[in-house]
Parts: sequence; structure tokens; C-alpha cells
Amino acid sequence: MAELKIYAKPSNLYRYRPLGVKAVRELKALTDGVIYCPAYSAMNDPMEGLHRLSARFAENPSSEKSRDRVQAAMEAMGIASMSEVYDHEPMWAHYADQFAGMCVQYNLARLIKGLDRDIAITRMMYSELEPVLLKGKSTSIDRARLCLSSKTVRWASEREWRLFKVDQGSAGYGSEKAVTKIFLGSRITPEDEALTRAAGEAIGVPVAKMEIDAYSITFKESPRSNLHKRLVRKASS
Repeated sequence: MAELKIYAKPSNLYRYRPLGVKAVRELKALTDGVIYCPAYSAMNDPMEGLHRLSARFAENPSSEKSRDRVQAAMEAMGIASMSEVYDHEPMWAHYADQFAGMCVQYNLARLIKGLDRDIAITRMMYSELEPVLLKGKSTSIDRARLCLSSKTVRWASEREWRLFKVDQGSAGYGSEKAVTKIFLGSRITPEDEALTRAAGEAIGVPVAKMEIDAYSITFKESPRSNLHKRLVRKASS
């Protein structure tokens, strides 16, 4: 039997996050070395988790109980969404508070090494059809992950990966230096910029701020010393 392998893995994954009223929570997660995994029902796509049974599976007398177990596993599961790209304008608008938030860069190899063994990371599949559950020996958790690893092709530009935790809450990556850079949106407030730069300094990673030039965006790292003093003065005035 052939073996399925994925050789072309990204070096980094990116997580778009809001700040503002959520700044303290988001920055504490960075300094604590955790990624919060909420329920799939908290996500913005109402089609999340939709699926169907194969004809053979549906004919099985125990199929309804199996489907209930899959649904229960999905409802208990925690999910964190990430992307292969950090410069995707619609995601800055939708997930990073209309360019006022941040995007965190994670080294994938370090992240995998630091996370618990029961956590799975998978690349999303984009299709015109919902996933199909087949009759077989797959566990309810594996089937739940399958249901939550597919979206319609209209979402394909997000190039999403997902981190799956069997229950909701924080997934810690221990002492691994998984975060390697923080990107700031062009509309970030001086207060949030000062807080985020302080968090970046605390974990020893560079912080770069978005600059807009016509229809393109770039990110520039500023010398921290003078900028930090200026931001602190502005935030406290």
C-alpha cells in the first residue's frame, strides 16, 4: 500500500489577531507561550463542520449514534486558525480588527515540537462539496477533524492551517521559541503599539509595522529604543 506524505511544509505559519479591548488577553497569550483554541461555533463561517455520510455508512444501523459521537467531538474540540501568509489584506481586515491588530509569526517546526502529542495541525482542503464520512475504523475525533478541515473554495485564498485540540482552551508550546516575529497593522493605536512592542521585547522577537504604498503593503522594523520612548510618551499623554 502506498504511503501519503507531505514534503512541502511551510517554514512559518501566521495568526491574525485583534487588539483593542482584547489586547491584554492576546499579548498575555504571547508572553505565556500559549495559543487559545475556541469552539468551532465561534468561527465566522456558518458552514463550519457540515458533512454527510457515505451511502454505505448511512445504511449501517449504528450510523446515527456514530454521527452523534462525531458531533459531540466537534462541539468539545478547540480550534486555532493560522495561515501560510502574513500580507493578505482581507485577513488583516477581517481577523486583525481592520488593520488595527497584529499578525504573529510562528516557526512551524518549533511549534510542533512544543505542543502536546494529542494536538494535530492540518492544512485545510477547499472543495465545492462537503466532506464525506466513510464507514470504517476511524475514531470520532478523527472524523470530527475531517469535518472541520474542509471549507468551500471561496475561502481558498486564506491558505489556512488549523490546530486541533481535543478540548477548548489554551494549547501551550512550552519553552520552545515558536514565535519569531510580530507584524503590526497600519491602523494600530499608539497604546496597542507600545504594549505589543513591550511584549515582543519580553519574548525576544522583532516587531515590524505595516506601511502602505498605493496598493501594496510592506513591513518595517524600527530601532526600538527611540520608538519605544516616543510611543510610551504618546500613550500616556
